[in-house]
Amino acid sequence: MILLIDVGNTHTVFGTTDDGKTFKKWRFSTGKYETEDELFSHIIPLMEKEKISLKDIKNIIVCSVVPSLNHIIQRFAEKYFEKKPIWVEAEDGVIRWNVKAPCEIGADRVANVIGAYHEHGSSCLILDFGTAITIDLLIEGTYEGGVIMPGLLTMVHALFTGTAKLPLVDLKPPIETVGKDTESNIQIGVIKGSAHAVNGLIEDIKREYGKNIPVVVTGGQSKFIAKYVIHDVHDGDLTLKGMFWFMKMKGGRRACPESC
Repeated sequence: MILLIDVGNTHTVFGTTDDGKTFKKWRFSTGKYETEDELFSHIIPLMEKEKISLKDIKNIIVCSVVPSLNHIIQRFAEKYFEKKPIWVEAEDGVIRWNVKAPCEIGADRVANVIGAYHEHGSSCLILDFGTAITIDLLIEGTYEGGVIMPGLLTMVHALFTGTAKLPLVDLKPPIETVGKDTESNIQIGVIKGSAHAVNGLIEDIKREYGKNIPVVVTGGQSKFIAKYVIHDVHDGDLTLKGMFWFMKMKGGRRACPESC
């Protein structure tokens, strides 16, 4: 059994799998742990509830976009599982990285690209709706680059913290085209506004690279916006699948990664 740890800016997702297709998953706030022992106290009860023991875990793979937590994850794996984890990073292999500095690409985006290649084809446009919205372009197995824009919750929090009167609202898919109160005004602006921006970028990319490129949607906040966005596939486990494939393909780097 493989333990997958996806450390995002907002949430950390733990998953286990035997085959890279079905996953048991647990999600909690990234800020809830500051030591390997706190991390252990969060995840072990959840694993025990599923009757998964420490000895069941044969490999650990990590995808992290929070460098300050990498050493905590490393110590967690070594102390409690007696294993050195594999770290996802952009390495030439099945995928060619046609960008200036592949080491700057977030590990989550690397995993998404690898997962999309193996699960959805060698040419894909991948949309990940998380703390940031990312768009990644894969053409015939070559990563050609991407786009980054603020995520939905990031926009909501920016309006709340950057203004005197606007409230902090929950994300809900809007029903109206024009809102009747402040809450719905924000929800429409954030969700539908982001969808229109993303759709425009998709059209620009397809105009340049080919109209038949399939679009794959993933990410924790995709459930709020997917219905408004041009896409062919909604794959909620894409990052975990990519992590699994990275381990199968390359073996990966077992030392804790440093900055680019």
